[in-house]
Amino acid sequence: MSTQRPSLIAFLCRQSWVSALRSRLARHPRGFYLLCLAVLCERWAAAVLSSSLVFMLCEKYGQSRGEALRLSGLYNAASYFLTLPGGFAIDRILGARRSLGAGMTLLTCGYAALTTPSQSALWLSAPLLLLGHALFKPSSQVVMALLYERHDRRLDGAQIAVYLVINVAVTAGSVCAGLLVRSHDFRAAFTLAAAVLLFGTLAVFLGKSVLRLRPKQLSPSLSAPPPPPPLALSMQQRVQRIAALTLAMLLFAVGFGQVEGSLLLWARDRTDRLLLGFEIPAAWFVGLPALLVLLLAPAQLALLPRLQQTTTTPRLIAWGLVAVALSFAVLLPPALLSPDQRVSMLWLLASMTLLVTGELLISPLGLSLLLRLAPARFVGVVLGAWYVAGALGCWLAGELGALFVTQMQCRP
Repeated sequence: MSTQRPSLIAFLCRQSWVSALRSRLARHPRGFYLLCLAVLCERWAAAVLSSSLVFMLCEKYGQSRGEALRLSGLYNAASYFLTLPGGFAIDRILGARRSLGAGMTLLTCGYAALTTPSQSALWLSAPLLLLGHALFKPSSQVVMALLYERHDRRLDGAQIAVYLVINVAVTAGSVCAGLLVRSHDFRAAFTLAAAVLLFGTLAVFLGKSVLRLRPKQLSPSLSAPPPPPPLALSMQQRVQRIAALTLAMLLFAVGFGQVEGSLLLWARDRTDRLLLGFEIPAAWFVGLPALLVLLLAPAQLALLPRLQQTTTTPRLIAWGLVAVALSFAVLLPPALLSPDQRVSMLWLLASMTLLVTGELLISPLGLSLLLRLAPARFVGVVLGAWYVAGALGCWLAGELGALFVTQMQCRP
């Protein structure tokens, strides 16, 4: 008598955390899924650029490693800093949906400009990309905030789900960039980035009616759930917590910015990347944090209700900062004990696992809390301040990365 072995998919579907994950993803507004598609396309294209920018500056434009890291940090910083005036424009002039489409259009043009063989392509594309990010980053979060009631507990889950989408895109973009940049074909990489973003832009314009936003000012409703107690705060307390969240974002950005800088160079110059006879492209390590997020975030999303019952969001964010600090402490032993030798990939894997743990605790939960704390009339400006903190962190990350390279070159 034969018995039929249950499939792996059927087994997973019976697991409680998978069921919880499916349940939390199933009950969202239709516009949420279109927003996820837009973020997917934007982050895919951005990952292609971030995985190849330092290499392109060195190989195509003749910059030194240190200068390439500084320029990369300045670009990342500027893309975040400009979200402050971008957020003001969203709140006062353009509106969220219009800004989302305009930002994606500018980004598509910017990546298309990078496909031209001219040496001036970088200087033509940079303003387009920076303006596109200035509108897209805050507008995507304003759309997120306006798709849900102000105290809707689904917002935390939505932020983590978007984070999953972001990291799917970053993984795909980094893998594509690694394969294309190995042959120094930067033009093909940016053609792919422009095509992906064009698809997302068309989807947003064709499906904009799905993004039905609730008004910013809501009248009281008997059916609406009461505000959570931690948010029953005075304006001064809200400002203090917003300032603490932006500081946490700055510190996190200093650490995470090393993934595209000093940790990328560590992967290329100090890591034994041979695996079963295949040398893993260094650019793939830019996508490693995204892959780790895909492995860790579903469990976090399923366990989030229990975490919310046992601890507070600010405490989780504080633990995230501890994890970021430990991610660099892990690399001290190989740096000090094997200064002139390539070391195992496991060191970098351990470092990035801790870094991703901090990322999952800081970025999505911090954004969700920020959206609850922000006054309804100034959501875009507050988000701009959050991204400006990220800008300062990216700039500091570039400076620290350049300092790291200088110290390594000065060693006897």
